[in-house]
Parts: sequence; structure tokens; C-alpha cells
Amino acid sequence: MDTNADTSGSQKPWALWAALAMLALGLAAVLYVLFAASSKPERGQGVTRFARGEMQQLAVLPDPPPLPRRTLRDAEGAETSLAAFTGEVMVVNLWATWCAPCMDEMPTLGELQRRFEGRLRVVPVSVDSEADREKARAELARLSGGSLPFLIDISRGVLFDVQAAGMPTTIIYDRDGREVARLAGGADWASGEAVALMEAVLGGEPS
Repeated sequence: MDTNADTSGSQKPWALWAALAMLALGLAAVLYVLFAASSKPERGQGVTRFARGEMQQLAVLPDPPPLPRRTLRDAEGAETSLAAFTGEVMVVNLWATWCAPCMDEMPTLGELQRRFEGRLRVVPVSVDSEADREKARAELARLSGGSLPFLIDISRGVLFDVQAAGMPTTIIYDRDGREVARLAGGADWASGEAVALMEAVLGGEPS
């Protein structure tokens, strides 16, 4: 018997099957990666993509509270509410004269209003005490260049209505009074990031 007979012919089918199995595994891995990439949500969809620079603290709540209906007082002492501004995009800012970041950002909110005059409404709501009402009114006029309306809630209940984590808190509402996004803390509302955000909201971009 020839013990040196060529056995390569019997080995080739096994080598072929092994190669095909490796190819199938590689193809499955590629398909998995492609499927995972296509099914993964894109980061920064909607207005959250503007959460950078001066707007880096911008947040979209999964279940935001409704627009407050609480009674506020204007500069003449007349009763009003935020509902009076529905139909317009609103930038509601909760502030007080004893809040340093509130005072620092107020001029930029005034600039934002002037830039978007007739397109949106910046609505500051003071939570100062009754004793500081006139001080708050005068400070708002000075800091905003007279471009922002004065509203006050001496009960400070509006802070609880909107579930504010602190001050300043600025909330953007669409024309139907639905919250689009909010930012806790001070920011430059005249910055390029803020302007781009407002243009997107005015264009009807969803949260």
C-alpha cells in the first residue's frame, strides 16, 4: 500500500466550506453594523442641536408643564397673564433684581426682542416682592433699553407652575402656548447660537 498517496483532494471540500463560513460571518457582521448605524437616532435632532455655546444648557422636557394661567400684574397694576401672548412665539424669562445672573443677561434679552421685533415676544416676569415692584420696573427699563414689557408675580407661584429649577429660567413657547425648550441659568440671548435657535423655532422646527 502506498502510504504517501495524495490526500489534498479530500481536504479541499473542507477548506472550501471553512472559507465560505468565514465569508458568511464577515457578511453578517457588516450587515449588523450597517443596521445598527441606520437604526440609531441621530444626535441633536430638533432644537436640541442648538444646545452648544451660549445655549449649551438648552433642554427639552419629555413632559413639560402647560403654559401658566396665573394672574400677573403689568406696569400699571392691571391684571394679565401669559395667555394674553398666545398666537406669538414667546420667550418667557423668570427673573428678579436680587438675582445677579438675571440682571446680567437682561440686556441681551432686550437685544433679542429688538432683533426679532414683530416676529416673537420676549416676556420677562419678575418675582420680586411688592416692596421692590418699582425698583424692578425701573431696572427692567434700564437694562432692556425700554424694549421689554414689565410683568410681576409677587406670589412667586409662577416658578412652581413652570417647575423652574432656579433663576433665571427662560422658556420658549410656540404660537399655541406649548413649551418648545428651556434654559436654566444665565445666557447671552443675543449670541449667534440664540439667534439660530430662534430662527428654527420661528420656522416651526419641532423639539
